[in-house]
Amino acid sequence: MRISQAPEFGGRHWAGGLVLAALVGLIVGCSSEPAQFELNRIAMHKSEVSLGANLDQTYQIDPIAKILDETFGTPDNPIVPEVADIEEVMDIEHLKMAAGPYGSDEDGSPRGLYRQHCVHCHGITGNGAGPTAAFLNPYPRNFLTGKFKWKSTRTGSPPTHDDLKRVLVNGVPGTAMPSFALLPEDEVEALVQYVKYLSLRGELERNLLLEFSDLDTSVVKPAEKRSQEEEEYVASLSPEDLQEEKEDLDAAIEELTDPEVVLEEFLAPIVEGWAFAEENVTEVPEKPEAELAESIAAGRDLFFNKGGCATCHGQSGIGDGQTAEMFYDDWTEEYYDPKAPEHLEEFLALGALPPRKLDPRNLRLGNFRGGRRPVDVYWRIRNGIEGAKMPAAQQLSEEEIWHVVDYVRKGLPYDTLSQPPEHEQENVRVRN
Repeated sequence: MRISQAPEFGGRHWAGGLVLAALVGLIVGCSSEPAQFELNRIAMHKSEVSLGANLDQTYQIDPIAKILDETFGTPDNPIVPEVADIEEVMDIEHLKMAAGPYGSDEDGSPRGLYRQHCVHCHGITGNGAGPTAAFLNPYPRNFLTGKFKWKSTRTGSPPTHDDLKRVLVNGVPGTAMPSFALLPEDEVEALVQYVKYLSLRGELERNLLLEFSDLDTSVVKPAEKRSQEEEEYVASLSPEDLQEEKEDLDAAIEELTDPEVVLEEFLAPIVEGWAFAEENVTEVPEKPEAELAESIAAGRDLFFNKGGCATCHGQSGIGDGQTAEMFYDDWTEEYYDPKAPEHLEEFLALGALPPRKLDPRNLRLGNFRGGRRPVDVYWRIRNGIEGAKMPAAQQLSEEEIWHVVDYVRKGLPYDTLSQPPEHEQENVRVRN
């Protein structure tokens, strides 16, 4: 695999390049050590910050890791969990094609497609923090939250299978996400299913974290690991109450780790959302007949007034609106609050990427990351862009949205609104 030249750091860009190449080699499959999924340490530490106490390794972290391994397997040996409707989401043959080290079977069938094409950006766990991620702007997508920007479904719903496939085939213009249109159909299918697999695993982990974080483990923690509040609580318990608390904790963990509870209560609702995502697709009405110039003019008025688009995209449409100063996407805001940044260094030490401000799109470039087809732009306006602060334009009618689509696609890039007026010369000498 060819590695792009690393940015220069103190005149030693070659050192960064060697380290980067070594990291990619290890992940893609040039190491004898089997790959392992990482726990979502960012989400775990966020829970710790919220609780004001550390999660317990034995009673909270280890059980979550065990459940995930038993439910989804490993990067080399994936498992399709036995839960209702899972067959609508993925199958083991395509997962095996995408999983594992890059190579092929004896019959020439490909294996390890995710590590061949995706892992250097998105990471082995799908957390968007692969070895090249820090060099890219924007950062690669983190699959673990189940949130995706470029989709036909409304906010809060997973993308459809075709939504993910469209991104893979077309790429994302203006980013490092390339097109995989030249891959055979079954390989594209394998990668789409593997993205779903990583997302399901990440969403289950977050559900489990919510449940296990609610457990009071202060009664089993060593005294030196308790917070002051936990220490005071334990000191207030009688020996009988302390024993009862320990027994209640053991019973709660036994219930939470019951495979039937895991599948039916925590995983099944996630799978159902993915399996029936088509039901949440926003229907696109037929574009009304209208003269293009008239539609563009109407769209221009909506853009600057009722639609509120210029508030973020700016009066000249280049993404410099007044409310764009402190924008960060949802993936960054999971660990960074610009108004309270005191914990940032802790998250960076756990592998979080340095925060970058989210800039509204410069619409004058005509570069539409989610696709430039009229239907793609319609979905962006009607549904908004999940995770990216682009709100759904519920205040606009279907016809009005089509006018804005025409203006954004065929009017704004050529609009003279940001060009200075022609200056009339003064004191021009008139010759007879």
